[in-house]
Amino acid sequence: MSEEVPQTELHVEENKPLDRITAIQTVLGISLCHGGVAKGVAETLKALESGKAKVVFIAEDCDNEQLKSTIRALAEQSGVPVVEVPTWVELKDFCKLGMLSSTIIKIAEEKGKEPKIKPKCSSAVIVDWGEDSEARRFLENELKQA
Repeated sequence: MSEEVPQTELHVEENKPLDRITAIQTVLGISLCHGGVAKGVAETLKALESGKAKVVFIAEDCDNEQLKSTIRALAEQSGVPVVEVPTWVELKDFCKLGMLSSTIIKIAEEKGKEPKIKPKCSSAVIVDWGEDSEARRFLENELKQA
C-alpha cells in the first residue's frame, strides 16, 4: 500500500502593492533566473566598464566610501542609474548569495552564538532584465522621477 504524499500549493499574491524594496527584490529575482545579475564589486565594475549594465544597486551601509564614489562615477559616465538598497545584508539576500541572513541569525541564536553573515554584498548590477514585469516598470518610473 502506497502512502499518499500531501500536495503543497504555492500561493503568490498577484495584487500585492509594490513598494521600492519589493520592486528591487523582484527585478533582481527575475534577472537572476535569466543569469542577468552581476554580484559584488569586481563584477559590478566589469559590467559598467563593458557597457552591459542596465541598473546598479549599492548598499547604503557600504563602509568603503571610495568604492561607492567610483561605482557612482562610472555609472554616471555610462548613463546607468544607481539604486540604493538600505543594507548589504538585504542586497546579499536579494541576490541569493549564500544562506538567507534570517536563517543564519536563527541558527546562531539557537546555538547561543553571534551570527556571521557572509558573503558581504555591497553592490550588484542587472545586465539582463530577463523579462518585462510590473516591478521593472515601477523601478524605472521611480528612477525617472528621481
